[in-house]
Amino acid sequence: MVTLIDIEKGKRNSKRRFILHIVFVSILSILVIGGSVASLLLSRLDYDLNLILNIVVDALYIIFIIFYFINVFPVVYHYYNLFRGMNNVSLEKRRHLVYLKEIDNRTFNNVDYRVLQFSYKEGGNDYIDNLYVLDNDYQFVPNMAYRLATYQNIIIRSEEINNAATK
Repeated sequence: MVTLIDIEKGKRNSKRRFILHIVFVSILSILVIGGSVASLLLSRLDYDLNLILNIVVDALYIIFIIFYFINVFPVVYHYYNLFRGMNNVSLEKRRHLVYLKEIDNRTFNNVDYRVLQFSYKEGGNDYIDNLYVLDNDYQFVPNMAYRLATYQNIIIRSEEINNAATK
């Protein structure tokens, strides 16, 4: 069985990254706000230079915070939220899926997923299921049957089924 995502390593890394980002933003905010207040309080009566410097620093800080919370933090939070609930018990075992093709990528919270189409038979009917691959370049063979372990339709582990009847 090929492991596409290591659950324990992903949990550790995403939690550590999430906490470090929160600490970094908190410390930066405290330093910028404290520095601005201290600069104004400790200035001489002619505080024009300090005022201009504070306006520039605060404007750059606000631009950084807007950029950070629009582009960077959603990615960090997405990985943290994804791996937080993932464990070996919560995986869905899919027994017999036939890989069809890869279709366009999808983006959730600034995170790109490869979208793969699989077909399976259930109750005499053929169904097509879209599953996602996250941060992996593993290539599936078209018209090959696979046994997959998924979490929220994200492929975690894959195993080829030998001597299987495929389309």
